[in-house]
Amino acid sequence: MSWSRAPRPGPPPPPPPGGVFWDYGPALPDAYGVARVWALVRDPECLFATWEGGDALRVRDLTGGSVREVRVGPAGGWYFGAEPEHEYEVDLLSGGRVVATSGRVRMPRRAPAAWVDPEWVPGEGPEEVRRRLLGILEPWRRGTPGGEGRISS
Repeated sequence: MSWSRAPRPGPPPPPPPGGVFWDYGPALPDAYGVARVWALVRDPECLFATWEGGDALRVRDLTGGSVREVRVGPAGGWYFGAEPEHEYEVDLLSGGRVVATSGRVRMPRRAPAAWVDPEWVPGEGPEEVRRRLLGILEPWRRGTPGGEGRISS
């Protein structure tokens, strides 16, 4: 596999007359010359893959057994439809051969969990905390008939 490198940038331009020059360093390359692929979950029904160094992506549904392949450019990103609660891996192909494989991703479920583990019962929500605090602070809010803000007895 051959890789072409972008020409090295020249020296930075001189600062504008009377202005400030910000040196951000050399420009980032379009590619780093390493064949690699990453798979990321976007939501329960969408998988995102980004890659460098191949000409096709193969998405394998490890739970359902289906395989999809799509021709791509040498680097980029692609969104794939996915099934909730399925596991996927993405292979990067070059010339029909696998040159890199992503880590395994598990798609989340479509809805929140219906069962709550008794050990992890949710605590009070913000509304309950606010009501409890208002109940404690209610005498301060009422104040005295003179409006001095003291606790009434």
